[in-house]
Amino acid sequence: MSSFNALKFDNLALRKLPIDPIDRNYVRTVNGACFSKVDPTPVRNPKLVAYSSSALSLLDISANESELEELVEYFSGNKILPGSEPAAHCYCGHQFGYFSGQLGDGAVMCVSSVALI
Repeated sequence: MSSFNALKFDNLALRKLPIDPIDRNYVRTVNGACFSKVDPTPVRNPKLVAYSSSALSLLDISANESELEELVEYFSGNKILPGSEPAAHCYCGHQFGYFSGQLGDGAVMCVSSVALI
C-alpha cells in the first residue's frame, strides 16, 4: 500500500478548461472561466462520515486508522496534498423554478484529481 504523498496528480479539467485569472478570492461574478483556484479554509475537528473501500483500493490506500485520519485532513482541506491544485467550480442553474444566476462560492471544491496509470 502507498500513502497519499505517493499519489500522482493530473487535473485534466484544470488543464483543459478556462481558469479564473484573478488569484484573489472574494465574492464576485467570474466571467469566462469554469474554475477559480482556491486555498481551502481550515476546518476545526473535521470528521470522516463515510468512505469507499473500493475507491481507496483504486488509489492503493489502506483503510487503517492512521491513513483514514490523514484522509480527513486532506479531504477537509486542512492539509494540501503535495502536487494538488484545489479549485472551486463556477456553475449556475434553476432553483425553485427560477434561474439562480452564477453560483459557486467555494463552499465545495475539488481538492485534486489523481492519475490512475
